[in-house]
Amino acid sequence: MSYNIDSVIFIGFLAANLIVGLFYSRNVKNIREYAIGKRNFSSTTIAATIAATWIGGGVLSQTITETYKQGLYFIIPVFGDSLVLLVIGYFLAPRMAEFLGTLSIGEAMSNLYGKNVRIITTLIGIISCVGAVAVQFKVSSTILQLLFNVSSHYAVLISAIIVVLYSAVGGIKAVTFTDVVQIFTFATIIPIISFIIWGTLGDPHKVYLVITENPLFDYKQVFDFYNPKLLDSFLLFLFFIIPTLEPAIFQRISMAKNTMQIRKSFIIASFICLAISLVICWIGVLLLAGNADLDPNALLPHIINNYSYSGLKGLIAIGVMAVIMSTADSYINSAAVLFTHDFCKPLGIRWITNHQLSLSRISAVFVGIVAYFLAFNTKSILELTFLIWGSYMPIISVPLLLAILGFRSTPKAVLIGMSAGVATICIFNLFNFKTNSTIPAMLANILFFMGSHYLLRQKGGWVGIRDKKPLEDIRKTRKRRIYTLIRSIKNFNFVTFCQSNTPQKEMIYSSFGVFCIISIFSTMYSLPLDIREQYKVILEYIYHFVLISSAIFLTYPIWPPTLKNKKFIAIFWNIGIFSILVFIAGFLVAISNFSQFQLMIFILNLIVISILLRWQVALFIIFAGVIASLEFFKWYIGFDNLSANINSLQFKVMYSLLLFSSVLIAFLKPQQERNKLTEQKADHLGERIYDRDEELEKLIEVKNEFLRNLEHEAHTPIVGITSMGQILFESYDKLTENQRRKGLEEIAKSSERLSSLVNNMIDLSKLLSLNYTLDKKEVDLSELIYDRLDYCKKLYLNGKELQFFTKIEDNIKINCDEHYIKSTLDNLIINAIQYSKEGNITLELHKNSDSTAIHFSIQDEGIAIPQAELYDIFFSFIVSSRTKTPAGGRGIGLALCKKAITTHGGEIWAESDGAKGSTFRFTLPM
Repeated sequence: MSYNIDSVIFIGFLAANLIVGLFYSRNVKNIREYAIGKRNFSSTTIAATIAATWIGGGVLSQTITETYKQGLYFIIPVFGDSLVLLVIGYFLAPRMAEFLGTLSIGEAMSNLYGKNVRIITTLIGIISCVGAVAVQFKVSSTILQLLFNVSSHYAVLISAIIVVLYSAVGGIKAVTFTDVVQIFTFATIIPIISFIIWGTLGDPHKVYLVITENPLFDYKQVFDFYNPKLLDSFLLFLFFIIPTLEPAIFQRISMAKNTMQIRKSFIIASFICLAISLVICWIGVLLLAGNADLDPNALLPHIINNYSYSGLKGLIAIGVMAVIMSTADSYINSAAVLFTHDFCKPLGIRWITNHQLSLSRISAVFVGIVAYFLAFNTKSILELTFLIWGSYMPIISVPLLLAILGFRSTPKAVLIGMSAGVATICIFNLFNFKTNSTIPAMLANILFFMGSHYLLRQKGGWVGIRDKKPLEDIRKTRKRRIYTLIRSIKNFNFVTFCQSNTPQKEMIYSSFGVFCIISIFSTMYSLPLDIREQYKVILEYIYHFVLISSAIFLTYPIWPPTLKNKKFIAIFWNIGIFSILVFIAGFLVAISNFSQFQLMIFILNLIVISILLRWQVALFIIFAGVIASLEFFKWYIGFDNLSANINSLQFKVMYSLLLFSSVLIAFLKPQQERNKLTEQKADHLGERIYDRDEELEKLIEVKNEFLRNLEHEAHTPIVGITSMGQILFESYDKLTENQRRKGLEEIAKSSERLSSLVNNMIDLSKLLSLNYTLDKKEVDLSELIYDRLDYCKKLYLNGKELQFFTKIEDNIKINCDEHYIKSTLDNLIINAIQYSKEGNITLELHKNSDSTAIHFSIQDEGIAIPQAELYDIFFSFIVSSRTKTPAGGRGIGLALCKKAITTHGGEIWAESDGAKGSTFRFTLPM
């Protein structure tokens, strides 16, 4: 390998991965940490490692090749390959709580169906993992030989040694953090390659011709039920979209903290994989547009030989190696854990039991060696892929998926189903059926598994999942969201809607007016003279409308108070944004034949909208305005003159890409929404402070005896603190180290004395009796709890990985003072969030047996309360010893809760074992 710039880039990338991998390999003490770490990964990190594992080198080469050969017949199934992660996140994740923390899929199957099923799962899993690693090595052998003109054996050997080294030493922690680096690298390089290929086509219009005229992209022909290719495409889509839950992906599930994190991580990974897969497919389309006579099996070499140069070759190399390494290291780790934990350990050999970590590392090296030699004895990557997962899915995936969905049986029924799957695969291979055997074999497994269960009268059946809390909570949340949506639609008020989307500061109206004048007038006067003459009449109307509207916005802050009307400006603001920045601007883009300058201004308008409005409203206004402006243009000129413009390269490239990027900006929660959230939080804190101020005003009314002694009790420590503080401030540099230390010691002693005074105030505050005047009315307490939970999560969660469960009985209505009950709920929920770093928070509400009272509880897994303090914490200024920190409480919130509940005739108390978590409960009469 010559030491040119490409070699330097490639070697630098390998070295960086090795350094990152070994850095995160530290302190791996046992096989649990080796397999799933300490389960303290963030959702983003898990999403990155899922995506990196999912998109391997085989996916890259096979997707480009099959898109080139099959067009939509393959692109449509590719959607299934990414959507399956969405299926896992939305549908399976809430049902998989019982599998969290298991080291491998072998252990999970053992917990379900015993030792024999565990051994079978382990053997099939190891074979699948070795095959997956071999696919990655085979792709890298082709790429590296082309890029660096060296023997593929040597090039692959170098990269394989690095992958095996950090995978074997560091385990899942090293694998995970190198995956983050690798997926970021790949996601950056692949779009660059696509733009380079597109830029060298000569006539970019060829791409449009391929998409519109090539039979492979004719959706009418593709979805023709009489088309024999449709069945193959549909079966391939099923093959991709059925959750395989292969060992590496199952391992990502096991290492999550809770089902909420699984769900979030897989959903994020799904969108990442979908975006990357579409870019890879786009490369195949570009190659087809450039030359339809290429060898489909040599497209990667074609890209390297025709579209790369010194420097770019190195980037392509690290892009390809990124996904190869990220997939290979994941499956090496999974295979090593399976061999040690699920094959050797059940044998009961004492040495293996005591040296599982060492054996796992040795196994990882062995897996890499076997995969390396297998890579050079396989011809087709696609055939190898089908062989790997075509065996795993019918044998392992079927009973596992059924167990996740709630169907459990006995080992006998599982083994019968597995045998049916294996027999089906053998029959298809023996008779050389053209259709892939995976789906029929899975159906055979299901049929024989469930059939033998019922025919042989085995125990189990549709018993449901073991841990139903996450699933029930998601269903309740979904039901409540639907209810809230229906209620919002029924109670929709256009004026209120407009008022909720107006700026908080009046100066924004003036700035917006200036921007409208600059945006629209620069668009109008940059139009060619012949276009301005052609559309002179409509441009006159636009000119005056924009001028008058902008003048209103510009001068609104200085209007006399008697003329200002909040309803008027709110409605006019929303109409102005829609009509000026989208509708009129879109119309001007259309009459300009989609010129680049007008497009740029239009995209700038969209970015401004995304900043000014909530992203949901921004998206609606953008899409509705664009459609309305184009339809108005066609109506105004009397015929559809858009086809020529839309088919132009300017429209395809500039308009589509920039519009898409603007929509992405709208999703990034603009600054105004963050400011509004901050203002809501400030308002909410202000209300809490106001309530607490009222409480404090009553608490400071202490006995006259205490007031007479206050000067004597407080004077000495205060003088000690202030005098010594002043000396240290003025003469710090002149004092010796010993003098400074003594001064600080004096301040500490005086502070302790003052602290004793504060404790006396706390003792006296217990004697105070507070009286509230209640404003009682009927309140839907069930709905109020949901509302306050959503509100407090929004303001105080701040990215914490907390999972919330609710067991709230619907339609519980009581007569109460909503203000004080709301304050009570807020204090309890906020305390649970603030004093919990991770774990679950469970809220329950139900009536008692005779419907005379309601019972509410909130349980967290955060800082526990010592049992000796469970009673005292409800007194004013009393703080638990576990929260006496600068960030802790001040002893007011729970006092308010107690007074609010007792004044309503109820009771409130706390429970804790003193080790982990706390539970607060209250009852109220109906």
